[in-house]
Parts: sequence; C-alpha cells; structure tokens
Amino acid sequence: MKNSNDIDYIYEKLSALYPNYSNKKPKAKIYSKAYTSLIGVMLSAQSQDKRTAVACRQLFALADTPEDMLKLSQDQIIEAIKPAGLFNAKSKNILATSKMLLEKFDGRVPGTQKELMTLPGVGRKSSDIVMRFVFGEPHIAVDTHVFRMLWRLGWADSLDEGKASITVNDTTPKKYKYGAHMWLITHAKLVCKSRSPLCDECVIGAACDKRDIEIPKNKLRQKVSAS
Repeated sequence: MKNSNDIDYIYEKLSALYPNYSNKKPKAKIYSKAYTSLIGVMLSAQSQDKRTAVACRQLFALADTPEDMLKLSQDQIIEAIKPAGLFNAKSKNILATSKMLLEKFDGRVPGTQKELMTLPGVGRKSSDIVMRFVFGEPHIAVDTHVFRMLWRLGWADSLDEGKASITVNDTTPKKYKYGAHMWLITHAKLVCKSRSPLCDECVIGAACDKRDIEIPKNKLRQKVSAS
C-alpha cells in the first residue's frame, strides 16, 4: 500500500509527463451513446482494440438499441462479434443485458455502479469504464496494464484486480481523479510494460517497490461473465 506522499508524487509526475490528458471532468455521453458504449465495453474483454472495433461496427450495423438487439438471434450476434473472441459467452451476455435493461431500467443504461454490476457480463472494471466515459464520473478502471503497474509499485497488495480497483479508487485524492485513469493506463502501456519494462526511464521509479517482481502467469485472466 502506498502512503499519501507516494501517491501525490506518482500523480504529479504522471500529470506532468502526459499533459494532453485533462484532469477536468470529461463531457458525459449520457444516454445518447450509453447503450452502444456499454456493449462495446463488454465486447472489449480479452480482445484487442482493433478487433473490438470491428466487432462493434458489425454488430451496431444490425442493432444499436436494446429493443433491436433482442430481435436478433444469438447466431446473428455471434457472427457479428466473432472478431472480438469469446463470442458464445459475450453473445449470451449481450442478449441478457439487453433484456434486463428493458425490463428493469426502462431501456436505459443505469447511472450507478451498483446497478451496472447487476447486468450480466458487467463487473467492476466494465462498470468503472462506463461510469468514467459515459457518465463522466471520476472512476479509475483497473485493467491488466494498470494492475501490473499497481502491483510493481506496491500499490496493490494482492493479485485480485477487484481489490486493486477499490484500493486505487479509494486512495486517489479527488484533485487527481479525473486524469488518473488515462495517466495510469498510458504509463503502464508505454513504460511499465509486461516484458522489458523501461525502469531506467520511468519518472515514478523512486516510488516503485517491486520492479523485479513478475506477476504469476494466468493470475490476471478475467471471466467474461464479470469483467
């Protein structure tokens, strides 16, 4: 666990390194694109960005509302989302989530994390992403990249991404909350790489506890049912 001085140091360094990512509240996309954003996040689980984009484009050409999605068969959805992988589980979750949105939320994507996590296929990470990018709330989503860096820094105390998410969200000062997500994920991808991390170039190296500790293989694989 990092102390408050370390956390301030980390965010001051990262905010200076990545000034293009604003620390101001983002413009929310409430309701206008909430449904397709939610489905896109569900499709992104264990999928590369390019493949997710193809799957989204193909699926939303067929249906971009929960009503229209339920008019499709599972086979039609599977065919559209194949590029994103894990299409059997994802197609079931898309249909089940669409049905629940209509039955319990009047066809709208709920605006609280607690409600989002009742939807099939939506776990802590997905709900954090939706809260951050759809509703403009200061949530930090912990994916494999961010978790790797939190682990090496000593900010995460266990190999549980859910617990790490709670920890980083609870301990990040409000003054950094809006920029934190992009600062962390960008640095994790560009510098704190899975293989051959650029430790000598890292601006937050002074606050790193576990530079040489590798995360055990297969420990961070997430279930599609609750990503």
